[in-house]
Amino acid sequence: MPRPDVTWTGVTNPCSPCCAWDVSDRFQGLSEQERAACLIAERVLGVVAEPWDVDGRQGVVDAMLTYPTGRRAAFEVTALSGDGALQTLSLLSRDQFQWPLPGQWTWTVEVGSAADLPQLRGRYVRIALLCEAAGLSRPEQLWQRQISVDPDPDIAWLLEHSTSDMVGHPDLPAIDGNRVRSATVLPASRGGAVDESLSGLRQALEDAFAEPHMVRHLDKTARADTDERHLFLPVHWSVLPFPVFYGLLDDGQALPPEPPPLPPAITHLWLAPELARRVLLWTPHGWQNHYPYDN
Repeated sequence: MPRPDVTWTGVTNPCSPCCAWDVSDRFQGLSEQERAACLIAERVLGVVAEPWDVDGRQGVVDAMLTYPTGRRAAFEVTALSGDGALQTLSLLSRDQFQWPLPGQWTWTVEVGSAADLPQLRGRYVRIALLCEAAGLSRPEQLWQRQISVDPDPDIAWLLEHSTSDMVGHPDLPAIDGNRVRSATVLPASRGGAVDESLSGLRQALEDAFAEPHMVRHLDKTARADTDERHLFLPVHWSVLPFPVFYGLLDDGQALPPEPPPLPPAITHLWLAPELARRVLLWTPHGWQNHYPYDN
């Protein structure tokens, strides 16, 4: 069975092939993300998941897992994502990651932050037209020409005050016969070497777990009066350094060399990186790879 279209980020991932997973009435009251996490736990552990943060319960974990032996596990699900990343994806998805082209060229717009979007929408057209008129594919090239005088305010805003970028493609005309192209608008990309050993994962998790919303989820999970306490984290690319996140995407056998930085009361940690085949599970016996999407 191909990997399901698990929507960890709140925006459907166009790279994931779809398949039908049983999300039956027994999961009513849980979000799509929580339902998918419960199904993964059932497949990996052979447990039965039961919605728990429903029916007016306050301050409790999202679900309970019951093993065939009767052993019970608290199960809390929360997305691990960078500040504003999910908001940026959600806003861009409303336009299907496309904007109309104002001139003769095709453009790619990389959005570094949701905070940039209101001004970027208003300034993008003029920036593109100025660059095309000058025959330059990068706004910074025009800014460098103007640096000895007062630079254009739209160009200056993009280069000096935003975290976004634009690239023109003069070899791809906006209108090509009957075809009308659009600008591609995406979250800003990242790069770097891949941490294949995952030696940087523990520090990356320490930084992520220090965020206030993560502290709340850690505390809630640790307080549960159950045999086990599980924290399940769908992992968005924005929260971890590039080398670590792309190390997690490796579907080979590499496992982190150190345990995660968890409170002692939390017994299990699940990491489900978006776009990856594998889910990593840490237990008191160490790290494990699982491939729940493959069967």
